[in-house]
Amino acid sequence: MPPTRKHGPVAVLAVIIVLIAVITLLAGSSEAGLLFVLAVAPGAFLLWHFYHADKYKHESIRLLGGTFLIGALSVVPAALLEGVFAEPPVEAGVLAVFVYFLFGVGLVEELMKFLSVRVYSYRSEHFDEPMDGIVFGVAAALGFATFENIFYVLRYGIWDAIIRTIVSVPGHAFWGAILGFYLGEAKVRDRPLLAIKGLAFAVLLHGLFDTLSTEAPNGLIALVLLLALVWIVYFKVVKEEIAEAETESPYRTQQSSDVLYERPANSRAATKLCTQCGGAVEPGTRFCASCGSQL
Repeated sequence: MPPTRKHGPVAVLAVIIVLIAVITLLAGSSEAGLLFVLAVAPGAFLLWHFYHADKYKHESIRLLGGTFLIGALSVVPAALLEGVFAEPPVEAGVLAVFVYFLFGVGLVEELMKFLSVRVYSYRSEHFDEPMDGIVFGVAAALGFATFENIFYVLRYGIWDAIIRTIVSVPGHAFWGAILGFYLGEAKVRDRPLLAIKGLAFAVLLHGLFDTLSTEAPNGLIALVLLLALVWIVYFKVVKEEIAEAETESPYRTQQSSDVLYERPANSRAATKLCTQCGGAVEPGTRFCASCGSQL
C-alpha cells in the first residue's frame, strides 16, 4: 500500500476556509458570508466522506483538486448547451417534461462530469481501480454542484440552502459516484462501453430527479419523493458499488481481506463460479476478477 499524505485533507480544508473568508470580506455582509458557507459546506463534507471511503489508498490531492476544479468550470459549457434546448410549455405532459430533463439537462450535465474525469484524472497512472473512478466521479460532480449551489443559495437564501444540502448536492454526488464506478470498471477491464453504461444510468437518474422536482403535486410531496430517490440510490446502489470496488482493489492487504470479506467454509456464496472462466467470484460482484466478464 503506497504511503498517503496525511496533510492532504487538512490542506484542502484550509483552502476552503480561506476562500470563505475572502468572499465574506468582499461581500461586506455577514448574511452573504453565512450563505456562502452553507453553499460550500455540503460539497466539502461529501468530498471528505468519499475521499475516506477508499480504505486502501487515498487519491492524489492534486488529481482530486484538479478534477473538482474542472467539474466546477464545466458549469459554463453546460449552461450554454442547456440554452440550446427549448423548455416544454406549461401545458406539456409529464412525458414531454421527462424527455426535456433527460436530454436537455441530465445528459448535458452528466456528460460534463463524465468529461471532467475522462480528460484529466482518468488518464493518470494513479487511476488504476474502480474505487478511483468513484472518488474522482464524485469530485467532478461536487465541483459542478458546489459552483451551482453558490449561485442558487446566494440568490434564493437559507431555505434553498437547506433543501439543496439534503437533496440536490447529494444527488449530484451519487450520480457522479455511479458514473465514476463504471468509468473505473471500463479502464480496469479495458471495456469502454461500460463507461457509456454508467453515463446512461446517471443521465436517467438525473432526468427522473428533475422531473419529480417539477411535476409533483406540491412542494412537500416533491421533497419527500426526491429524498426517497436520492437516499435509496445511495444505500442500494452507491454503497454496493463501493463495497464491490473494495473487493476488486489491488491494494487490499490479506489481513483486511480476512477481516472484511471472510466467508464460512460451507457457504454457497463462497463457491460461486464465473460462467466464462470458472474462477471463484465474490458474492454480489458484477465482474469476474479473473477474466473481467460481466456476471
